[in-house]
Amino acid sequence: MIRERRRHAALATLTGTGLTVCITVAQAFLLVPLCLSHLGAALYGAWRGAFELLVWVQLLDCGIPNLLTQRVAAALARGDQADAARWTSTAMTTLVVIACLLAFAGALIAPFVGRWVDVPHDQAATFMRCFQVGVLASAVLLVFNGLLGLSRGVQLTALVNVSQVAGGLAGLLVSIVLLIKGWGLWALPIGLLVRALSSLAGGIVFLWRLPRDRGGRIVRPSRALAGEIMSLAPSMASGSVGYLLANNSEIFLVATIFGPVTATMYALTRSAIDGLRNLLDSFAWAVYGGFSHLVTAVDRHRARAVLHEVLWLRFAAGCLCGAIAIAVNRAFVTLLFGADHFGGVWLTVGFALQMVVGGQAFLANFLYRAAGHVGEGSLWLAAEAVARVAAMLAGFFLIGILGAPWAAVVVSTAALLVMTRLLNRTLPPSDVRAAAGHWTNQVAPLVVLAFGVAVALTGPSHSWIGIVATGTVVALLGGGLLWVMVPASSGIGALPRWLSSPMGR
Repeated sequence: MIRERRRHAALATLTGTGLTVCITVAQAFLLVPLCLSHLGAALYGAWRGAFELLVWVQLLDCGIPNLLTQRVAAALARGDQADAARWTSTAMTTLVVIACLLAFAGALIAPFVGRWVDVPHDQAATFMRCFQVGVLASAVLLVFNGLLGLSRGVQLTALVNVSQVAGGLAGLLVSIVLLIKGWGLWALPIGLLVRALSSLAGGIVFLWRLPRDRGGRIVRPSRALAGEIMSLAPSMASGSVGYLLANNSEIFLVATIFGPVTATMYALTRSAIDGLRNLLDSFAWAVYGGFSHLVTAVDRHRARAVLHEVLWLRFAAGCLCGAIAIAVNRAFVTLLFGADHFGGVWLTVGFALQMVVGGQAFLANFLYRAAGHVGEGSLWLAAEAVARVAAMLAGFFLIGILGAPWAAVVVSTAALLVMTRLLNRTLPPSDVRAAAGHWTNQVAPLVVLAFGVAVALTGPSHSWIGIVATGTVVALLGGGLLWVMVPASSGIGALPRWLSSPMGR
């Protein structure tokens, strides 16, 4: 019996994603100052501009890793290991082909990228070669994302998550050491390549050790499945681009409308909440494979109750994180960046609400795709992104700098209601009552969030000790209230009990 597989897979994903986010945050405190001192603002700024293209290379997987997770989990729930193996070989082959094409295209456009970001002529050749190495590393990471998706589908995520964390840490340390040793710009792409190869090595070991009853066999890629992937690719790619657009367009819009000084203030006020949002998004990655399995497995009648419990847990965690961020953000930004770079309490509240509601809508959309509606869910995500950008623009022009996050909250609320309704329609009927359905469970997280606002308005002490003390008080009081309200069927402060139910009987 494999009674703990869902739960262990989800917890491993939560831990791995959380540690990866922490490593990313550490880069801002450790790597960025070194880059500015050893490379200079001009060269480092040019690399950061070009790095956006490398991020896009990693995102051009057309949503195939998520599709692989859903299809493999559903196949295993039906007991069809052969179909799971066909999906694995077909999807991974497709990703390898895409990665090779992107690496080749990146090598060709490297000289033009250097001119686009205005690299000085005497550094152009080095910059071009560094960018080419960066493209290669990003293509490797794209392939690794497929193995990460497979691990979530088969609910064996520990090894791949360890590889991801170890790769991120190794890449960061290599870049720091090479910068100190005087390697210049080469330190950054080499660190990225070390991260990619370390992660991929762990992914290959996972694939090699994958049991046959989890689809771990070598089979020929299926033309029919490849055709299905290609038919879904446009909608899945639109969903990926939509997520990026919805969460990474505000600062560009602020710079365009209000200028770079205001954009800097806006970005620094939002910096702490950005890190929390990335951490909370790991809820979606953690439950995706388990939910895909559940809606097809013998205990699928529990899916409707599970949906509401998962949404409540993320809602409670989002409100608690938002309360802490609101309470300490003034002091945090003032001490780290200067008082002139803090945009105000109500701007912070808008960011926190956007993190809570926008994340809820994303999670609901992700679960809708996990239930089998991959194409439709991706299109809904793209539509929400377009509506959010339009609403942010309208908010800017109507009420100024505060307009974007508050307008985005309105759009995300509507999207959340739509996605929840669609999920309830598509999930199988059930007599199991949702433990998180009582109105007190829904109000308690909002009370915690309001408590954080009240603390922020009292003007806490602008010191690091004050930040720690304030954050601790809000965390203990808010967390204590939410602990009491945790649904009885959710387990002890962890994940819903469904995560530990048997797989594929």
